[in-house]
Amino acid sequence: MLPKQIRRMELVFAFASLIFFFNSPLLQAQDYPTKPILMVNPGGVGGSTDLTMRAVTSVAKEYLGQPIVVETRPGGGGSIGTEFVARANPDGYTLLCGGPNWNSTLPAIDNTSKGPDDLVAVCRINYTSGVLVARADAPFKTFKEMVEWAKANPGKLVFGHTGPWGGADVSWKIITEKTGIKSRVVPHEGGGPALIAILGGQIQVSGIAGTQGIAHIKSGKLRGLAIMAEKRDPDLPDVPTVLEEGINCAYPNWRGVLAPKGTLRPVVEKLAVAFKKMTENETVIKMIKGFGDDIQYLGPDDFTKVWRQEYEAYKELAKTFKK
Repeated sequence: MLPKQIRRMELVFAFASLIFFFNSPLLQAQDYPTKPILMVNPGGVGGSTDLTMRAVTSVAKEYLGQPIVVETRPGGGGSIGTEFVARANPDGYTLLCGGPNWNSTLPAIDNTSKGPDDLVAVCRINYTSGVLVARADAPFKTFKEMVEWAKANPGKLVFGHTGPWGGADVSWKIITEKTGIKSRVVPHEGGGPALIAILGGQIQVSGIAGTQGIAHIKSGKLRGLAIMAEKRDPDLPDVPTVLEEGINCAYPNWRGVLAPKGTLRPVVEKLAVAFKKMTENETVIKMIKGFGDDIQYLGPDDFTKVWRQEYEAYKELAKTFKK
């Protein structure tokens, strides 16, 4: 081969190498983010996940250099928005407002939506227990009275949940099986719509996040029947737990950030660090506390472990439902 041809080929290879270098995923991860980030909320507007994520991301530009825009894509109990994110380019510019309804119970029990095998955990923002609430004018004041009334009026009790096979739906199924009561179940696309429905009188009972229920319980519009956790809520000290009522059906309600499978670890870590700083922001903390909640941050590895454990637990629970 002639020297000029060799030289030309060397230049071509050198140019190709430069193109590959400047377009390599790792280099792009170093510059990430260079444009606004979309975060999809697959639940309803005004729910605890929506409120929490909008509060946290309100200061995103301060720590990422780019804003995070929260967009609501409800439907299918959260599966529609989740599927959208799972199919998105794993470049860090499309994220999911994660939650147990659409990322643990649905994939584990109904084999729909996406779980820990399909998405990447970025971080957990916080975690709260659910609370079983009734309208203040309901013909019962306690959990035991609700059971007695439902047995005396079979099929007349109307329960509204936050999505099919969501935490509240699963908990209610356990409650009805253990107590033997019958009810009419009305599905809603998230905690926001369920809260509106019970306040408006369309349903009598619902399982919602404590974040949503505390203010309305304290104002007298709703009545707390049971905390769906092992311990009582310090903000609702007079409301017993489901365990105290003889039923084990905890309803964990976490909010986290998830990304499409294949998202580079450097991008995940950069996001995780930024979200940790957001959750430490005084303005964000004040907003979250205003919802009656607090921050319980977990990084990628710890969150992945906790999420996987929850998912596997629901898979085991599903076996009892299918008998």
